[in-house]
Order: sequence, then structure tokens, then C-alpha cells
Amino acid sequence: MVTVKYNKNCDLCGLPVEIDGFSLEASQDTKSFCCAGCLSIYQLIYTNNPLTENKDQTNNNNEDI
Repeated sequence: MVTVKYNKNCDLCGLPVEIDGFSLEASQDTKSFCCAGCLSIYQLIYTNNPLTENKDQTNNNNEDI
């Protein structure tokens, strides 16, 4: 039986990163993820979301009316 050791763990869920290509350049380092789902969830939680900014602007505009 072959034993495989992985050097990185997913920055969201902690599972081993078996496939390269699911990464994100952060301000201080590169974040690695085990799958596209973890990459997407990380982006939704930890990056600036333009949809949220637009929603806030819309709410502010409605308060002025």
C-alpha cells in the first residue's frame, strides 16, 4: 500500500489539498482549498462582495426618499 502525504490543508475546512488549482491570492499569502466549493464559500465570507455594497447603497437611497 502506498502512503501519500499532503503538504497543505484546506484553509476553510482543513481537509488535505489533493488537487492544485483551487487557490486565492490574499493580501499576506496564498490560500489553498480542497475544492471549488470551499474556494467559493471563502470568497463569499471573507472578501468584499460588490452585491452587498450595492444593497447598502440602495437602502441608504430609500431612506432619503
